[in-house]
Amino acid sequence: MDSFVTMSDIARIANVTRQAVTNWRSRTALLPFPSAAGVVGGVEQFDRDEVLDWLEATGRGLNDDARLDAPAVAVPDDLRVEDAVVMLALRAGMSEDVAPLTAAERIDLARELDPTDSYILAEVTELATDDALAEYVDGLLEASYGASDALDRLFASRAAQGSRGLTGDAVALVQELADACRTFLGPDGVAVELHLDPRDHGIATRFGTAGPQSARAARRVHAIDGVEIASSAGPLVKVVSVAGLDDGAALDAAGDVAVELDTGQIAIVIGPASALCDRLRGDLYEARKSALEMGSSDYGCALVASFKLPRGLWREAHRQSLGVWVLRGAAAIEAALVADLSGESVDASELAADLLGALEQTGARSYRYCRALRYVAVWTGDTVVPPGIGAQPMGSFDAMAAYDRLVGATIVTREPIPGFDVSTAREGTPSLSSSRSLGELVETGAIRRQSGSRIADEDLDAYGSVRVITADGGAPRWIDRLVEAERYRSAVHTEPGDVVFSTNPPRAIVDETGGAIVASPSRILRPDPARAGIGPRALAAAIDRMQGSSEWKTWLIPRFPADQVQRVEEALSAVDEHLVEMRKHEAAAAALITSLIQGVAAGSVTLEAPDTEKKAG
Repeated sequence: MDSFVTMSDIARIANVTRQAVTNWRSRTALLPFPSAAGVVGGVEQFDRDEVLDWLEATGRGLNDDARLDAPAVAVPDDLRVEDAVVMLALRAGMSEDVAPLTAAERIDLARELDPTDSYILAEVTELATDDALAEYVDGLLEASYGASDALDRLFASRAAQGSRGLTGDAVALVQELADACRTFLGPDGVAVELHLDPRDHGIATRFGTAGPQSARAARRVHAIDGVEIASSAGPLVKVVSVAGLDDGAALDAAGDVAVELDTGQIAIVIGPASALCDRLRGDLYEARKSALEMGSSDYGCALVASFKLPRGLWREAHRQSLGVWVLRGAAAIEAALVADLSGESVDASELAADLLGALEQTGARSYRYCRALRYVAVWTGDTVVPPGIGAQPMGSFDAMAAYDRLVGATIVTREPIPGFDVSTAREGTPSLSSSRSLGELVETGAIRRQSGSRIADEDLDAYGSVRVITADGGAPRWIDRLVEAERYRSAVHTEPGDVVFSTNPPRAIVDETGGAIVASPSRILRPDPARAGIGPRALAAAIDRMQGSSEWKTWLIPRFPADQVQRVEEALSAVDEHLVEMRKHEAAAAALITSLIQGVAAGSVTLEAPDTEKKAG
């Protein structure tokens, strides 16, 4: 098999964008980019070795291991992914390359690994004479971090682009759910049975053992991952995908899974949310109802939990929401857990903890995402997962505290806000407005500009003693003094009265206390009020009201008469204090609304009828 690469392949090998490769081709250079070796399906292809030689000779690209990674990226045009998986399963079971072996030796090794012909013997017998395939697989494994990584690289290659499967986030989510099921059943001696696209094989790796009913293709993948096939029946977790089927076929397949479940078995079914979760009518409603009503008996399969997942978790249709059923064999349950997660950012481990609570059926747990509904309401309802349903708000503690919060809020809101007036303002004689650009003020030294500092998120510490602030005026972050001294000793610290500003959009605040580090792209302005004709509060207010240009040097800053600079600062200080008081009342009023609603709903707050005066007579 000759190995050729496309422009996209070259970008992956070199760890650059596709546009960067296009630029390399179009530029005139002493060492021109290799010419295309041919066109397949309208796509230009290049000799892999010529491209690697060019990358090394020119120093292009951002991947020092390009030659090592290339065999895993550059796949032959005639490569069949299924054949490569077969040969990789053979290679993963031995400690020597398969390319130097004869066809008979490859068959003998396959018979040694698979004496009952349960996953590769027949396939290897058919492919034994394909030396080019064996050579490709040897190169693929050499370029990878073990057999499982080689399989992932194969599935991510150009040859496998047409295959279906879940996204990486979806696989991680289902892994956590499957692990919760394993924990409930054992966790020792629990096998897994996958009916998924092979690229989602990672779900089985935490089990170490696969059920005997796994499909032949799945067994090959298990062999590559080092997952053993169980020889006897025992606790089992099935993971089945019905994604891609229409609603009727998906429900039929899910019903078949439910019928086959036995004691000590749990199934996770992934499919279209329109079938598994959403409202159905007519024949589809009856099909779903018949699949779920078995859980109302003592011997049937029960729906333990159902989740409607966020969009973007299925490779073939990113805009289609997937749903999940978790079914437990030979169980009767009182309540099923449901959650509409379509608008959530889901923590997989937290959702798995909710599922574990549902499996335990203790009724003594609170849930992060889910709501427990009576099982009869779930299997008879036209909607399994009601839109927007989620966990109940935290119960008694918040409810009991609602009255206290209500009283605390009214202590603030009942106090009158004093009126505010600039009593010293007098009418003056109008004159031409005087202003200078901020660039000019900085250039002449009337205002000093200092750069901010880029602070890594991992260096921030909530218990640090040095403030890290920005022009947006949000709550400060913190950094430890020792970390600052070690890594950011060149950072500029603010002084009291410094203006912290940003340009896009124009924003500014005044740091009254000083001693803080300003996180870039925010910067520091340190005005000399006498020379600049403006104080820090007025400067910050002027910047906050800038319109249009984000080029700070062009901003026009007003200039006050010398005797007015400090008076304006004092007036603005009084305005700030008035705003603080108003915002305090606004926050208290918002808290009052929340506490009133929560308290009355929980019964911890009761409103009495207002006193009314009786009319005479």
